[in-house]
Amino acid sequence: MTAHGFRRTPFASRLLRHAMRDRARRETGSPASLTSPMFDDWREGIHGWVRQRTAGLVAEGGIRLHDHIAAVNSSMAFGFNLFMPFREHGASVLEEPLARALGFPVRVVAIEFEFQGPTDVLAECAGPQPADDEKFTASDVAVRVEDNNGRTGLILVEVKLSEGGFTPCNGARSVANRRKDVCASAATFFDDPRACYLRRTRHARRDRRYWDIFDAAFGSVRAAVPGFTGERCPFEGDHQQLMRNHALALGLIQAGEAAFTAFELVHHPDNYHVVELWERYRSLVADASPLFRIPATELIDAAADQSAPWSDWACYMRERYMLPTTEAGE
Repeated sequence: MTAHGFRRTPFASRLLRHAMRDRARRETGSPASLTSPMFDDWREGIHGWVRQRTAGLVAEGGIRLHDHIAAVNSSMAFGFNLFMPFREHGASVLEEPLARALGFPVRVVAIEFEFQGPTDVLAECAGPQPADDEKFTASDVAVRVEDNNGRTGLILVEVKLSEGGFTPCNGARSVANRRKDVCASAATFFDDPRACYLRRTRHARRDRRYWDIFDAAFGSVRAAVPGFTGERCPFEGDHQQLMRNHALALGLIQAGEAAFTAFELVHHPDNYHVVELWERYRSLVADASPLFRIPATELIDAAADQSAPWSDWACYMRERYMLPTTEAGE
């Protein structure tokens, strides 16, 4: 297990070794040179085309950096490197890949990072902004779009590079959880989801709204996941992070923040571990159409044949992150 609780998969080890060799090659000219898996400054891991603007966005927007943002295999840095060029130099490049996934054309209006939406949607925080000690659901990226009818939409994006899974539910192991029978029995959970520890954790200041959102969208939490057949709570493991982002996407519609939403996974094409877990979650839910995934290579290839800065950036992304072209990865 890593510091984040994710298992170190063979793919993750291979990517880490590759990223360290790539760093050594760029800094010393020799991939065989010894180098650290951590940059001295996280900004060194951001492509020069968008490095200054990324640092400015983090400072001005109060974005909370992940603990391992300076790692050569940081997913947060990967997300900045992947989406900041679109945000700064041409968001329209994203429109064709998104239209294919959504099934209808859209215009990209804005791209945001570490998006949480109004805190009232999930009620994970006491006030309108999270306090320093409050944990909350945030999508790595949010793409604001508009369809041909003028309807506004939000696409929430989870970016995964080398992690072997998604964040599991810590409540199942919390010493403060007095109802672990709810975790141990899917029947008990579905009978009374509000008995779930996640609804009101030890330090929470109000009831969280995950189950209210699923009730409103599907009639009940059980109806939200008709494909589930297990014995324990369906959200105890990797599905917990996916559930929270799924609830945020649905809750934003219910709160009137968007006419339509989607939840998207952008991933390294060789990381089949997260793809398998993502597809497993999609197989459970009542409506999987707003949940889709796009390999990172598809977004890079959409921009690679643009002007020289785009092609240079695409080369950097492929070399640093061991990414093939879309055709080669299929």
